[in-house]
Amino acid sequence: MNIVLIKSVTSKPWRSQETYQMIEDSLREKWNVESIMTNNALALQRDLSVLKQEYGDDVFVFNVAEYLDEDNKEGFLPGLLEEWHFPHLGSSADTIAIGLDKARTKELLVKNGIPTPRYFVAKSVDLVNSLLAEEIGYPLIVKPLREGGHIGITEDSVIFKAASLNKGIQRIIEDYQQPALVEEYIAGKEMREFSVGIIDCKPRLFTPVEIDYEAMDLEMDILSIEATEKDLERIKPVREELIRTKIIDLANKTFDAVKAWDYSRIDLRMDHTDCYILEINIMPGLGPHSFLPEAAKDIYGFEYNQLIQTLAEISINREPIFN
Repeated sequence: MNIVLIKSVTSKPWRSQETYQMIEDSLREKWNVESIMTNNALALQRDLSVLKQEYGDDVFVFNVAEYLDEDNKEGFLPGLLEEWHFPHLGSSADTIAIGLDKARTKELLVKNGIPTPRYFVAKSVDLVNSLLAEEIGYPLIVKPLREGGHIGITEDSVIFKAASLNKGIQRIIEDYQQPALVEEYIAGKEMREFSVGIIDCKPRLFTPVEIDYEAMDLEMDILSIEATEKDLERIKPVREELIRTKIIDLANKTFDAVKAWDYSRIDLRMDHTDCYILEINIMPGLGPHSFLPEAAKDIYGFEYNQLIQTLAEISINREPIFN
């Protein structure tokens, strides 16, 4: 098998040049690897076509990015790869698109009876937002509708009173040029937050961890973009068997509800009433300090290279999504 590694390098630590080099080194231990770095779709298609002429169907694409050009959200890589009939790591383009739209994800969760915080989508600043917010009740959290990796999440995202709501919505609309998701904020003394990675081998492997807010120097118990970029996130094992079982079951149902493949990460919060799915990250970070690699090492003893190779093997051996 010949593996093509597409490098969509950004300032994010999980898509840095250093992370891509670690992925490449891990893959090279078992396969021939060709690396491509471009933000031009035609150039990528040309390079892939040359490799297909040389190796035939014995080409697999290891891709961990949604877009060729992430800054401008251009070149939706899963869609391009499927259009060009190249098998690739991760879920289908349709599933990844659902994961990138928090409202579509929530619609599927509700349809499948999976608990998720109440919400509405705000496309503009108007009186209706206040009425819908009152129905849910404060506090609320305001997020960009179509961003991942905690982008757009700051301490100001949590809204405690009606007077601040439209200001928070306006910030999202202006800064990210997209609607805002306004969601019930799960809080309180008994609030706990979890992340469950899924490695879709047989049997599936789950990596449940708890966000260790006590070990993080934060004003508010929230995973903001600042905390992510400064690598302030800390995790700890989930020791209570009942809670482990609960969050694994919800993560498993979420993974199936969106028809995900290969790997993903599901974020959850619980309070004194229930446990709720916040979102599913269809293409979670694979940086050495990202949740999934760290938890896979702590729980299953996977070294970084073993995890990368396992994900590649799972995807290579999966039934192809096209003929």
